[in-house]
Amino acid sequence: MIRLDPPALVAARSRRFENVAGQAGVDSWLLTTALAVRVVTGAWSDDVDLSSEWSSPIVAVCSAVLSPGLPPNDPRLIDMVVDLLPRTGKVAVDRLGADAYDRLRALRPNLVIEDVAPLLVASNAPRDAVEIDVITEGHHRTEAALAAMLHEVREGVTERELSRSFYGQAEQHGIERIHVDTVFSVLPRDVGDAPWARGEWSERSPYRELTTDKILRQGDHVVFDAGAAYCGYAVDVGWTLLAGDGEPSADEVALADEWDEVAHRVIDAATPGASAADLRRAALKGWDPDRPPPWPHPFYVAHGLGVRPAELPFAGTDFGVEAEESMILTSGQVMMIEPYIWRAGVGGYRAEYCIVIEDGGARIISSLPYGQWPARG
Repeated sequence: MIRLDPPALVAARSRRFENVAGQAGVDSWLLTTALAVRVVTGAWSDDVDLSSEWSSPIVAVCSAVLSPGLPPNDPRLIDMVVDLLPRTGKVAVDRLGADAYDRLRALRPNLVIEDVAPLLVASNAPRDAVEIDVITEGHHRTEAALAAMLHEVREGVTERELSRSFYGQAEQHGIERIHVDTVFSVLPRDVGDAPWARGEWSERSPYRELTTDKILRQGDHVVFDAGAAYCGYAVDVGWTLLAGDGEPSADEVALADEWDEVAHRVIDAATPGASAADLRRAALKGWDPDRPPPWPHPFYVAHGLGVRPAELPFAGTDFGVEAEESMILTSGQVMMIEPYIWRAGVGGYRAEYCIVIEDGGARIISSLPYGQWPARG
């Protein structure tokens, strides 16, 4: 069954997309990916997830949404929707197979076909207030689900047991779905404990983000990273948990303090008109050049968030500084700020602030006390 997102959310997204499309001279579109269809029209269906969005997607042709029961590489799909398309102008499409493209060109030879991906990227921001409210609510629900199970992070449990428990809490707290496997993973204290210590990883702080049957020990640093969805918007929550009932040592407190210093340098730099490269530079300001950068390879120190769990802009990626210079922040963007601090023999600390870029500076919408070790309560 096809469902629709709340009208206010659909209006915000479709208005931005139609404006961007109009500026590009695009006057129609044919969308076959579930995400693109939902972004532009607000239509979605659990049946797509169950039957595979490749084999049986929902399709949007401008404002019309239908379930053709055909994959997007099948030329018969074009026969079913072609009457909804104009004969001239520009049409933006995504994920059509070669045969379907050929059929579209044959039936609409005077229609210029373009890729919809740049339009979708360009229409990501600025988010309307109603969208930011939904993202904020999703974050707070996910954080509440984590807070409800902190007492379970103790010696003797496995990483997978914690992950299963979180799934239950997420459901109770009204999270729509988990779109990325939730991570509970013990961080390495020494380079030899890292799962990868070769190639490009050998020059970076050792990191681990893989949930297994590993049994927690007293004092382990357990990184948590949840990719969830609420009302069609992505949620990205991360924190580092201390296994057991002990108090953090002075070195562990210093680790969290250093993380918070780096995070707030990046947040302070996150203003309209700044670039992703400016955020990278803020993270590295005053940083010891003999230490690896304060974020894990191959991740980033900051990234955008919206209907996708990771969107432009990206700061600290292997795209390089030149590419990041072109990624400009705007008021209304939502971003995740997520450094990683590691010291040999002490361990690692990683958490994530969710912020909204505003004209007066960035506003933190996260509700948990990141930059600290979780209290048992």
